[in-house]
Amino acid sequence: MINHLTPSGGAEIQLVHLAKGLAALGHRVTICCFGVCLIDTAPLAEDGIELISLGARTRARRLATIPRLTQLARQADVVQCTMWDASLWGRIAAILARRPVIVSDHATDRSIQVAASGEPRATWIERHNRLLDRFTFATVACAASQLPVLEGEGVAPEKIVHIPNGIPLEQLQRGARNGSPREALGLPPTGPIAMQVAVFRKEKNQAGALDAMARVRERIPDAQLVFVGNGPTRSSVEAHAKKLDAPEWAHFLGERSDVPALLSLADLMLLPSISDAMPMTVLEAMALGVPVLASDVGDVKEVLGDAGVCVAVGDVDAFAEACIRILSDRDLQEKLGSTGPQRAQPFDSSVMSRRYAALFEAAQAGERPSTALARVP
Repeated sequence: MINHLTPSGGAEIQLVHLAKGLAALGHRVTICCFGVCLIDTAPLAEDGIELISLGARTRARRLATIPRLTQLARQADVVQCTMWDASLWGRIAAILARRPVIVSDHATDRSIQVAASGEPRATWIERHNRLLDRFTFATVACAASQLPVLEGEGVAPEKIVHIPNGIPLEQLQRGARNGSPREALGLPPTGPIAMQVAVFRKEKNQAGALDAMARVRERIPDAQLVFVGNGPTRSSVEAHAKKLDAPEWAHFLGERSDVPALLSLADLMLLPSISDAMPMTVLEAMALGVPVLASDVGDVKEVLGDAGVCVAVGDVDAFAEACIRILSDRDLQEKLGSTGPQRAQPFDSSVMSRRYAALFEAAQAGERPSTALARVP
């Protein structure tokens, strides 16, 4: 169960990879999407994955779906809920259906989780975790940095398991070979390209990427900045780009289905986030040999290692200087990029799927969560 399915949401992409991996292992998989579904569902159907979209975008409509959710839960052996507030409604349905339930969390900072109205949700998330943890078999953290957050909300430490996100390495690398030329994307034929792939939300800090690139262009005048994705803050970021006189060098490509091919055009992948746990785009860039410049958020520094550079969160000067250093030094780009594919190997989605499968099987058998993961290499 998940709130929405969009092409550029990290948790949504991770869930799609997981569903396909579980189907490849022989499991029957149903994805229940509470709200909107904007992804191409054909690849899921080809793998035998059922997708149910409820179109319930308000709290009242989601409450009304509880009987339907409970019916779906009874048809399953295990219920898995990705993020708030699927972890609320999904857990209620699993409890009513008497099915084991597992929660996957992707946040290190609750302050960024707000309602559509902008109302903070941190208190509500903590309350429902404290109330429902006793009925929850396990909570999956995709980043080790999430553990203090979850424990602080009353999640029992013995129920927390760390399963890093995964990407389909071979599929990603194949996709990188089938891209459009720069000119077809409206990019100039020459000049280094820095790219950010992310949902447009406050914590992804696309405005910070613009501010940094404005400084970069003082030293590298032909540098280009490419944004891939969509989201609630896109209009404000585009307005900020106009204030910086950036229309000629800041390109907004919107939602794309060819992200690997686009990343292969980049000389540098940017992650200026003010909050993140374990972004999928970092893994994707590493797998494709694209250097990464990131804020020191979540598990990024540990995962990235010598495949990129991390700077302090919110330090625009340091971000811009690091960007200049990398984009102006081809040898440094090659050095950083060459280590990425090897570092990405442990994060293949097949490994992630086997770990989740072991956890689901342990939930059925009544084993301890940590015992199940110990059996997966």
